[in-house]
Amino acid sequence: MLRFAKELTLRLLGRESYNHLLYRHHYRTLLRQNGFGCRHAEGEEAYMARWRRLARCVEPYSYRLFSHYCGFTPDIVPEDILHRVIEPALSPQRYWDEYEDKNNFARIVGAEWLPATVASCQRGVTHGGIDALADCPFPSLILKASMGTSCGDGILKFDRVGERYCTPDGRPLTDSLLRSYGPDYVLQESVRQHPFTAQFNSSSVNTFRIAAYRSFSDGRVHLTAVVLRIGSAGAWVDNALAGGRYVAVDVDTGVLGSTTFTHVGQPSAVWNGVDFSDAHYVVPGWEAVRALAVHVGEQLPHARLSALDIALRNDGRPVLIEYNIGGFSPYFYHFTGQTIFGDFTAEVVDYCAAEKSPRRGRQ
Repeated sequence: MLRFAKELTLRLLGRESYNHLLYRHHYRTLLRQNGFGCRHAEGEEAYMARWRRLARCVEPYSYRLFSHYCGFTPDIVPEDILHRVIEPALSPQRYWDEYEDKNNFARIVGAEWLPATVASCQRGVTHGGIDALADCPFPSLILKASMGTSCGDGILKFDRVGERYCTPDGRPLTDSLLRSYGPDYVLQESVRQHPFTAQFNSSSVNTFRIAAYRSFSDGRVHLTAVVLRIGSAGAWVDNALAGGRYVAVDVDTGVLGSTTFTHVGQPSAVWNGVDFSDAHYVVPGWEAVRALAVHVGEQLPHARLSALDIALRNDGRPVLIEYNIGGFSPYFYHFTGQTIFGDFTAEVVDYCAAEKSPRRGRQ
C-alpha cells in the first residue's frame, strides 16, 4: 500500500516536485532533532536567489539547519539540487559504472595506491581464488561487491584462523561465498592503519573523506573539504550511518577539529573516550595525503566532483580505499562547518546555469 501511494504521488507531482518535498521534510525533521526552529534565518534571501538559478523550487530548511554550523553563507548547497542538477553536470551518470567499478581502480589510479587485491571477479571473469590463500601474507581480508555498494553494505571482514580465513562469527571464506557476491567482487587486504588514526578507534580503519573539485577556471584539482570518519568502539567500519562519527580536518594544515558529529549533526567533543577539545591533533604526513587526493582527482577526467576515502597505513603511507563520483554526501562537510565547493561555489553555479540554458542546448 505504501509503495502504491509513493508511486501515485510521484506520478502526480513529477520527480522534481516529489524529491523537493522529500528534502523539505528531511531537513525540517533534522531541524527539530537538533533543537532548532524552522524560522527564517539571516542571509536566507541570498541563498534562495543563488540556487534559484538552478531550480524552480529551492527548500530553505537545509540553509536554516546548516547555517548553525557554517554561518550565514549562500555557499551551503541544497542536497536535492546537488543530486538533481549539479552532479549530472559535473559528473555525467553515463560514466559512473565504469569509474566506480572497484576492479577498475588499479587501472585508473595505479595499483601502488590501493590495498593489494587477492582475488577478484569482473563481469564473471575471475582472477585468483581460494587456492591462493594458503600463501596470503595478510592477517585480515576484506570482501565486497565491486559495483553498486554504499554505506558499507555487504562488506565482510575475514581474519586468518590457522589455515583459513573466517568472519568474526566463524564463517569461513569459501568459493561458494565468493560466488554469492555475483559476477563482480573484490577480495583485498585489510589495511593496517597508522597509530595516529588507530588512537581514535582501533577496530575500524578510519578514513579521510575528501571532497575533490576540478575547477573550470584553472583546470586544477582542488581539495575543498575534509573530514575524518571514526568508527564506534568495537566496530570495524567507520561509517556514520553504522554508528560512527566524524570530525573536521583543516584542508591546508591537517589539523583536526574539536567536535565530532553524528550523521544527524549532533555534536560531542568526546568520542570513544577521546576528548577532541583537549588536544591539538595534526595528521602526520598530511601533504602526502593531499598529494594522493589530487592525483586521484586528476585521473577522473569525466568527474569534476568526487569523494575520496583515504587511509593512513601503519608505516605512514596514504592508501586509497575507494572513491565515489555519484551520490555525493554533503552532510559530512556542512555539519563540520565546511561547504562542498568553498570559494568555487559561484563558479559551479555559473557553469550549471549555463548547462541548463535553452540557448546552449540549441547550439
